[in-house]
Amino acid sequence: MKNSHLSLLGPASSANLGSGFDCFAIAIEGLSDKITLSVSDNTEIEINVLGIGGDKISTKLEENTGGLVAKNMFTENRIYGGIKIEIEKGVPPGKGLGSSAATASAVAFGINEIYQLGLSSSQLLSFAASGEIASAGVPHADNVAGSIFGGFTVVHYSSNYSIQTFSPPENLRICLAIPDIETPDKKTGKARDVIPEQIPFGDVVKNIANASMMVAGFAKQDMSLIGVAMNDHIVEPARSQLVPLYHELRKLAVDMGTLGIAISGAGPSMIVFIDERKSDSNEIQKLIEETYTANGLGVSTKLTTIGGGVSILQ
Repeated sequence: MKNSHLSLLGPASSANLGSGFDCFAIAIEGLSDKITLSVSDNTEIEINVLGIGGDKISTKLEENTGGLVAKNMFTENRIYGGIKIEIEKGVPPGKGLGSSAATASAVAFGINEIYQLGLSSSQLLSFAASGEIASAGVPHADNVAGSIFGGFTVVHYSSNYSIQTFSPPENLRICLAIPDIETPDKKTGKARDVIPEQIPFGDVVKNIANASMMVAGFAKQDMSLIGVAMNDHIVEPARSQLVPLYHELRKLAVDMGTLGIAISGAGPSMIVFIDERKSDSNEIQKLIEETYTANGLGVSTKLTTIGGGVSILQ
């Protein structure tokens, strides 16, 4: 055992980014959960939740993303003993910012470190994704990939996970719009329920082209390609009904010359990509706030960048 006590930061993330449903994600700089893991003498996995929205997050093992990750890692790696998981929420839950993934990622990363498991990137991602069952009902890996590895991530799954990561272009800024509204329990699962089961072939072709452009844009550090790729023809049209001011914000983003705008994860937050060389990010932030206010809605906004992955606090 390397350490018996470890504190980590699990960053927020934004998944899908328009055309990359369940495949694309980014880590968000300056927004994270703090996770403290302490090996205990008993055989229990104990969970305590503090911070933003902590009173609404279950501490039951099967209903907490971090707890479920720990349970699965202990079982499959034959770890005997107990561990205390303290979760200090900095990523607001239910807003489409990878709150559950921030916790799951840090717990998976931390247990791998404490018990010196030597897991591969694919194995680590698989354990972190398994925790998402507690919040979304399925083990989706997009958010946890962004949180663990940082940057822009692409996840592929066949018999196991493979991950590609890309650094962001230097002048790419992000504006998050986080509406002050109540969201239902198991919101991600409900947002998945509205996705159509049958999709026109032409829309599939458009999304494949856009997703390809997104990867090419990050690989070539070409922000114009990234912006084009944020248009989605399958998931966002179905989910737009769940996101306040979706159409108004899309129009504003186009009028202000941003690179692109998309629903962040399952919403209701929106994420705007901005080329700082061509647009005033502070002005865009101000106009987004004014749009919500004019429609009688509260909102929190944040100007930030694409960040790094899980980090260990010294």
